[in-house]
Amino acid sequence: YLSAASFLGIAGLISLWGYDGFMYSVGWLVAYIAVLLVIAEPCRNIGKYTLSDILAYRNNPRLSRIVGALSVITVSTFYIVAQMVGGGVLVKTLVGIDYEVSVLAVGAVMLAYVIFGGMVATTWVQIIKAVLLVLASLVMVLLVWSQYGFFGDFFASVVGDPKVQARVAFLLGDAAKNMTPEELGSRFLEPGLLFKAPVDQISLGLALVFGTAGLPHILMRFFTVPTARAARSSVIWAMAIIGGFYVLTLFLGLGAAMKVGAPAILEIDSGGNMAAPLLAQALGGGPDSMLGNFMLAFVAAVAFYGGSINLGAE
Repeated sequence: YLSAASFLGIAGLISLWGYDGFMYSVGWLVAYIAVLLVIAEPCRNIGKYTLSDILAYRNNPRLSRIVGALSVITVSTFYIVAQMVGGGVLVKTLVGIDYEVSVLAVGAVMLAYVIFGGMVATTWVQIIKAVLLVLASLVMVLLVWSQYGFFGDFFASVVGDPKVQARVAFLLGDAAKNMTPEELGSRFLEPGLLFKAPVDQISLGLALVFGTAGLPHILMRFFTVPTARAARSSVIWAMAIIGGFYVLTLFLGLGAAMKVGAPAILEIDSGGNMAAPLLAQALGGGPDSMLGNFMLAFVAAVAFYGGSINLGAE
């Protein structure tokens, strides 16, 4: 679940939209409660190997498997698009090739890996990828904190940052004319910049909660553990690790908003997917320093690694 879409996408959304971007993290984390209570243990207790087998147990077997296959293909297609966008933007930016070519290259690498490595290799690489991604995020957050302070001081820095204030003023347009700089900065930490109406937030929450409970590469893991207790325990561990990681993305996104700025992020990619790698480069000394370019390459490699492996899992 700690994929390129999560790492690059959420950090980018937070850097561009503040509080509303962080709602994606909250939605995905809450989704695991539904997985824990409704999916994990019941699936393991039935003793079947796939979700289609479970549905076929009490329904028309042939029809259930057809619907299950179509569902997996549909869900995987939409999920793969998000991963391919992240990986494609990274390769395009680092190598300098066309976006279409980079997407095809990402797909080819993923396909070759899965064909020759199989699910066992994919699983082990996911474990290694998760460790690298969390460690890289921790190092970057510590570097951000060293410049802007911890927690309360950090958020005060966000409110007072000229780049953040300029971004909010741009998003609000005429409504920002009568606001002070401090009010503009505070607005970045409040809802409403991206999701204007409450129904937008409700719709997003429903999509994230129920969407997570239907991801094939998550569901399949519960059929491979030895006991229902192990299934329940694995979800709890996943919630703890993912929750901690998403807290880190909050500081990465806000750090990118201050250290890099929305215009520089949008210049590279309109979706903001390069916010975290650009932050790493800025923390290392900028594009003209060897350390900055090394940190950019390392973070981009870890993110690409995660995205391609998640594609393989799907």
